[in-house]
Amino acid sequence: MDGRHAHGGHYPSRDGIDVSSGADPGGTGLKRQGDGFMGDVTRTRQGPGAVAYDDVNELIATATRLMQKDAAPDTLTPDDLRRIGEELDIPARYVDQALEALARRREEQAREAQARERLSRQRRARLKQGAWAGVALAGVLAVSGLVVRNGLTATLAEVAQKRAQVRNVLERRETLHARLDQLTPGLNRDAEVAGADNRVAVEQRRYDERAAAYNASAASFPTSWVVRLSGLPASLPLSSEVSSW
Repeated sequence: MDGRHAHGGHYPSRDGIDVSSGADPGGTGLKRQGDGFMGDVTRTRQGPGAVAYDDVNELIATATRLMQKDAAPDTLTPDDLRRIGEELDIPARYVDQALEALARRREEQAREAQARERLSRQRRARLKQGAWAGVALAGVLAVSGLVVRNGLTATLAEVAQKRAQVRNVLERRETLHARLDQLTPGLNRDAEVAGADNRVAVEQRRYDERAAAYNASAASFPTSWVVRLSGLPASLPLSSEVSSW
């Protein structure tokens, strides 16, 4: 490539013909548009991979930049820097001092990067430990909640059994009262009535004991959370609060 091409002045046009200068190599008259040459050029421009004439300047400039970039070294040696400094009238000792300062700065940056990485690892380790601790705590709470819920469910079953027993003795007492007229007045009838009333009182007391135990447990912390989360009743009525058994 000659000097004209390197400075982006004149470039070969279609098939090497310098259309900007009006050249006609060999005097063949290839410039004339009526000749078959121009028809060949037109077909060449339209073929696959062809480059438009208007894009030649940009293409050559891009290729030049790529060539210069590829030819430039990635790094410079201290001797290269000293030669550059000498060309700029910078004494070599200042170049050496600058190199030492650069080395110290690079070492400091490396130490800071290592410190940041160490802190990052420690932070990740703490987060990981915290996550495992959270999982373990969640597991303990889940197991504890299950145990508490099972205990409350068992107490509820006992309360239900005591309530059924109260209902049973109440029905027996009502049956006794219904046939009082058929019994002969006396100590035996009075004893049966007193016994029926006593059995009702005993069963109601037993019911109240279990219901009160459930209420006390359900109101305590953290059992109250288990009660709310599991949908269990917050409290049970005592016998004095029950209108119908």
